[in-house]
Amino acid sequence: MKKLIPIFLLCLVANRSISQNLDDINDLMGLFKNREAKAAIDKYLSNPKKVTDADGWYMKGRIYNALSRDTGVTVVESYELKIEAFKAFQENQKLDKKDIRMALEEHVSYFDLYSEMYNNGIINYNSKNYQGAYQGFKMANEIKDFILSKKYKNENMQLVAFDTSLIMNIAICAMSAKNEPEAIIYYTKLTDANVSGKEFQEVYQYLIDYYNKNKNEKSFNELLSKAKKLYPGDEIWVEIELKAVEEKGGKKALIEKYDELTKQNPSNFVYAYNYAVELYNCLYGKDATNVGDSVIGAKLKDVLNKAIVIEDKKDVTALMLMCTHLFYQASDLNNNASAIKGPNPDQLKKKAAMKAAAMKVADECISNALKVETFFDAIPTKSKAQKLNYKLIIGNLSDLYYIKKNQLKIDEYEKKNKTADEDYLKLSN
Repeated sequence: MKKLIPIFLLCLVANRSISQNLDDINDLMGLFKNREAKAAIDKYLSNPKKVTDADGWYMKGRIYNALSRDTGVTVVESYELKIEAFKAFQENQKLDKKDIRMALEEHVSYFDLYSEMYNNGIINYNSKNYQGAYQGFKMANEIKDFILSKKYKNENMQLVAFDTSLIMNIAICAMSAKNEPEAIIYYTKLTDANVSGKEFQEVYQYLIDYYNKNKNEKSFNELLSKAKKLYPGDEIWVEIELKAVEEKGGKKALIEKYDELTKQNPSNFVYAYNYAVELYNCLYGKDATNVGDSVIGAKLKDVLNKAIVIEDKKDVTALMLMCTHLFYQASDLNNNASAIKGPNPDQLKKKAAMKAAAMKVADECISNALKVETFFDAIPTKSKAQKLNYKLIIGNLSDLYYIKKNQLKIDEYEKKNKTADEDYLKLSN
């Protein structure tokens, strides 16, 4: 959303026929003494008897426009001169009901001003004067709208009522100039017109985020719905929606939204996996408040099982997360069982049940972890991330066999664990 759309500057020739009492000023223009001509026409129109002279205003428009192109005139002054030229031509038409001067030149001066204002925007943008660029493009748009409202025609320039490139340029420059209110106005013009295409997607994203930050729920929902229709299948809209749901309703609302999404999209791995990550963080994350929650744990396992089924066969991301979850469960059960002391029969019964549960979860974890190990063993040259995951899974297996008190496997995986650690450290150093 950074590229401006250029327009070629047209070389337009104004009618040089001026009424007799303005001949001296016209001669100054003919000699390219535009600065002197400006002073002369300003003095001419300061005379109360001449202030209603339509020809004088037409001459002012021509002089100011000509001076705006002179070498040495700054971009800022050029812009201001063109503004005054535009006003002068309009004043001429206001005073000359027959529109003689402008009609004779076929209103070329207006097209000239539009073209040069557009180029003024480009020049300012290229010099990083974003406020100046915004003003130039905005004025070009206003002149264009004026031309179209009058139904003026020019065979060298075809203007359109809604110029998406020009509107985009105005918005970009307003944003670059840190004029967000104006940027919002022009971005909204684009979305109201239902523009689509890759180059406009960021416009929808920006406005949706803006509405969300400003708690404008109605506009947020309406534009999000439109964006989903214009850019179907793009998961960025789901990400934005999920973020908004969490900001408004917290983790509980986010979990409910993920549950809804996964039911609506049962074959979407991203939704399933991200849902599992959120559940995992509820159990084990730094802000977890439900450590050991059996309901969340069961839900996590269910969601992960579904994610594993639809996971790409060239990946074990979901399977790794399942192993981590089961490892923590087995470890917690085993530690809690070991913490139970004393000969009390009820306590011993509880300890035995907990130990049995730990063994069951450990077996399930080992079964999944061995699949992960096999997956990584089949990769001849592992990336750093793959070596880290391999190291983690081997370490988990070593600990799990310790829980199982399987000395043969403990010895085997302690060796593998040492090798995996050394292999990973080589990449880290």
